[in-house]
Amino acid sequence: MPRLWFLLSVASCLPSLCLAAEPFDKAIQPFLATHCLACHDETTQEGDFRIDTLSRDFQKQDGAQRWAEVIERINSGEMPPEDEVQPTETEIAAVVGWLGDRIKEGKHARMAKRAPVAHYRLSREEYSNTIHDLLGVHYDAAAPGHMTEDPVWHGFERIGSQLTLSPSHVEKYLRAAREVLDNAYPEKPPKSKQYRKDALDIDWPNRTKRELLRERGILDQVRVLLWPGHKLPHAEPAHGSYKMPPGIYRGRMKISGLKPKNGRPPHVKLYSKQLDRTLFEQDILAPEDEPVIVEFETYLEGKITVSVENAVPGPSNAGRSGRPTNQYVFTKLNNPNSRAPWQRKMTDEEGNALYPFLIFDWLEWEGPIVSDEELARRAAFFPSNPKDLADVKASLQRFAEAAWRRPVTDEELAPYLAIVERELGAGEPTREAYKTGLLGVMASKNFFYLTEGSADQKRTELDNFELASRLSYFLWSSMPDEELLAAARSKRLGDKDELKRQLDRMLSDEKVARFCESFPRQWLQLGKVGMFPPDPKLFPDYDEWLERSMILESTNFFAEVYNKNLSIGEFLDSDWTIVNPRLAWHYEMPSLPKSGFQRVTLKPDDHRGGIMTHASVLSLTSDGTRHRPVHRGVLVSEAIFGKTPPSPPANVDPIEPNPVTAPKASVRMKLEAHAIHASCAACHRKIDPLGFAFDHYDAIGRWRTVEIVPDGKGKNPTVNATGVLPDGRAFDGPDQFKRLLRDDLDLFGEAFVETLATYALRRAMTVDDREQIRAIAAQCENDDYRLKAVIENLVTSDLFRTR
Repeated sequence: MPRLWFLLSVASCLPSLCLAAEPFDKAIQPFLATHCLACHDETTQEGDFRIDTLSRDFQKQDGAQRWAEVIERINSGEMPPEDEVQPTETEIAAVVGWLGDRIKEGKHARMAKRAPVAHYRLSREEYSNTIHDLLGVHYDAAAPGHMTEDPVWHGFERIGSQLTLSPSHVEKYLRAAREVLDNAYPEKPPKSKQYRKDALDIDWPNRTKRELLRERGILDQVRVLLWPGHKLPHAEPAHGSYKMPPGIYRGRMKISGLKPKNGRPPHVKLYSKQLDRTLFEQDILAPEDEPVIVEFETYLEGKITVSVENAVPGPSNAGRSGRPTNQYVFTKLNNPNSRAPWQRKMTDEEGNALYPFLIFDWLEWEGPIVSDEELARRAAFFPSNPKDLADVKASLQRFAEAAWRRPVTDEELAPYLAIVERELGAGEPTREAYKTGLLGVMASKNFFYLTEGSADQKRTELDNFELASRLSYFLWSSMPDEELLAAARSKRLGDKDELKRQLDRMLSDEKVARFCESFPRQWLQLGKVGMFPPDPKLFPDYDEWLERSMILESTNFFAEVYNKNLSIGEFLDSDWTIVNPRLAWHYEMPSLPKSGFQRVTLKPDDHRGGIMTHASVLSLTSDGTRHRPVHRGVLVSEAIFGKTPPSPPANVDPIEPNPVTAPKASVRMKLEAHAIHASCAACHRKIDPLGFAFDHYDAIGRWRTVEIVPDGKGKNPTVNATGVLPDGRAFDGPDQFKRLLRDDLDLFGEAFVETLATYALRRAMTVDDREQIRAIAAQCENDDYRLKAVIENLVTSDLFRTR
């Protein structure tokens, strides 16, 4: 019963998946007759605006736009005029809610209209993954100057109707294909090399200094000390004037990290200015005499420089700070007999580091690295004899069928084979002539578009190859592998048992890690984290690594639920989370014993658990200076309930800063005073409690019991995180609220299925999909909504297998 009552209570303000809409004549016409038609009918038409003739077909863009204007005028209080009979809050909520639902349904229906053939352009992320899985070449589509940023719809970067194609896209696809093919089939394959740089190589490559240390017999013991903010230049594999062959390079670094007592951990960061990219970063926790070796892989190319930095705010080691630029450690920091005269005291009397220090030993590079499997993959698409046209045709067809993810007819292949023949006829080398044919295949729309449907027939079922691509781009954000294509060729994939077998195999493949990163990032709109950078005066401890750690907590949390096949109820409330030392310090949790993200068991006074208490989610519903309860309520409504509240009126006054002469007031107090107009109160009373539940968290997700108000008189107000859900259930604080959410797991389950289906099918869900969504959710209930069961029930459903 709680689920039903909650749905009934929010239906007036939030779109519902479950309630059938009342007809226009019953839901809207009486309101219009009482409050609107006297001024906006055939006779009066105030403002040259008629309501009596507005189209009731909300799938038409012009009619929906006019009804949106009606909502705007009602919400703003402009209609009806003050001297007319005023509607009650309940009447406003019912009318605005009904119209808002119909407008959203019409919008979704327009987005989801099925033409005989539907095209879905690959997102940047999918393009990069497809290139890698096709040819084993790393191509960063998001790098500066590469692919244009994808448009985002409600957090999703893969909605077909949004991913349009422009002339600039075509030009960039052509340029990308050339670069990829040159890396896959270079004239002279680069040899993998090993490079090593020790502390002196990086920090002071001075021969005289080396000889002095050698004479003292301590050259092999030298380690360089990195104070907070200290940066070591020249950590690239070779000198910056050397052009690195493009490819993946493996790095190995020996390093120690000393954390002050009750302080933040030191943080190593490798950055390349030319690539405009952080190559690697991690908190480091390792005693001075027990350094660790960290390994990583990254893409490098061209003339680059790389720096190693202790990326922690604090006293730098620059000369202007009064400290020598270069300081070396030979044995123990707290052993005065081992310190060189130029070293400073770096520990307290108990041996604890005074600052977050890094002690660097050496850095090794190896690359470019190309696996035997990647070489074999490339060789399979290249003719052994490029002068043999039969061999060229067979190789080109293998490549086209892999790249286009379906069979390719002789007629389709002919233009590309003609390109090769024309290039050969023009005197081009055979290798380059064949690569031009490959270029044509990769520059074709058949490569960067997923196509569903047939121009010569109207069908709703996906064929086997379309189903294979839908499945692989859902779980792997990339092309089908050979086994999946083989199942499609044999026409077995349409069989539910075979589909389930392939699904089980794909869920166990390491490429599913892409889904575990991409889906929660889009679902929770984590791309917006940091969009409003916190004011450094108010939040001096906020930095880029904390921001990145916030996002990684949420994606790693999702991956843990996936890997352990836990219930999606864990997203609502859990007694564990995934943090690294930086987040543990931010959350005021006990220090972690090692670096990296790790699962920790939560205690009640940690006040964490579930995605809504992640700093990522809490910070993206803030404006850089203060938390925003309404935005938090909207996020709960969208991410947990799958409902998007109506947009606020355009002329709503913002909440003003607290006057210096007035008593200090919390944001909640101001909101409650702000939402006194009926048009505001109608929705605020439904949305605000969802956000007030998390008022104990500030703008960057830290727990607090009082709200700091910079201006005003008196004490800072105590946090009030109480509230009442629309069905009458009361809560006091986030813990009670989360338990209420978990009690309504069926409601969240249905919303989660809809979100997952939107991601998988690359389109908005419509009223036509609601029955199937409810059916899938009902199946999941039998498995306690375990995540892999939710995925399986979606993939094997008719919703997933049809256009």
